[in-house]
Amino acid sequence: MNYSGLHRAASAAIIIFFVASIPDAQAQKFYQISLQDFEIENNEINFTVSEIIDARKDKNSLGVIQTGLNNKRNFAVFEKPGLVEIEELLKTSGLYSEHNGLSLRINSLKISENALSWKETAKAELNIDFFIRHNDLYYYVNSVFASVEPKGLDVTHMQAENIVDVIRTAFVIFSKRKNEVNPDRTFTLEELMDPTVSLRDPLSMPIVKDQNLKEGYYATFEEFVNNAPSINIDCRIKFSSPVTTICGDVVTEAPTLFGFAHQGKLYILYHHQFFELEKKHSTFFFDANPRLSKNSPDDVTDSEFTASAIAGMFDSSRTSSFIYMLDLKTGTVKGITGF
Repeated sequence: MNYSGLHRAASAAIIIFFVASIPDAQAQKFYQISLQDFEIENNEINFTVSEIIDARKDKNSLGVIQTGLNNKRNFAVFEKPGLVEIEELLKTSGLYSEHNGLSLRINSLKISENALSWKETAKAELNIDFFIRHNDLYYYVNSVFASVEPKGLDVTHMQAENIVDVIRTAFVIFSKRKNEVNPDRTFTLEELMDPTVSLRDPLSMPIVKDQNLKEGYYATFEEFVNNAPSINIDCRIKFSSPVTTICGDVVTEAPTLFGFAHQGKLYILYHHQFFELEKKHSTFFFDANPRLSKNSPDDVTDSEFTASAIAGMFDSSRTSSFIYMLDLKTGTVKGITGF
């Protein structure tokens, strides 16, 4: 058979494959998530919400979860369209005020899961911009990124609670900040609904511009982008809910833990594992192959750990195709080699 004949045969095979796969695609059911049985504990939250603006690039999916004994990948969606589930959650929780609340712009809301031989982990990530609305203009106040990372035997059934927890975490972080209105940064509703409009400029971030990294643990994404870790690098860390830091005889709690800087290198926490970040131009990448060096324990998060111990676990010779990118505009992690 000549090249032309081979090409026609291959084309026919491809067409047959896609036609045969259409019924399966139509029959596939999304994993639906409802928040109607939950409330947000509001004892540490000092504001209410009047409006939620959906600026997500992907408004159809919350992310990919894994179901069944074979961990089949499936897309997760809210049971109700758009962000109705979140709006109703805020009303049920007493955090909604029709006229006197803040306007929220949700840039990213993503859930993910990771199934390894010894555990399953789940992750929920949320990025919110906060505004005060006046005379149809939106005055920028602040932005918050938050994440939660529980683990268990079946983390898929925890995802609704994870979304509630990450919203509460973001609200608590905002409540504890010194927030001020920026009169020079005003937006229209049309601008805020555009997913391409970002309030963060990676090129202006100290973590991108600074030549020297300040050593320490980043309790939040904001600390990371500002090259301003709040937890001493010599402290020991224990994963709990929230994270516990042990600095000498002083034991405190951190709302989240984003990563750390040690000996001129950056590390990010992702699904209960630390990975070394590599900067290329103004973007950070990491190899999410779960294998560390041969001397590494199976799970570094089951007990207390230190930055020097984690940094020493990495095997510089390992390579894989599990490459992820840290989106500095939102704080979320994106796989660039698949799901």
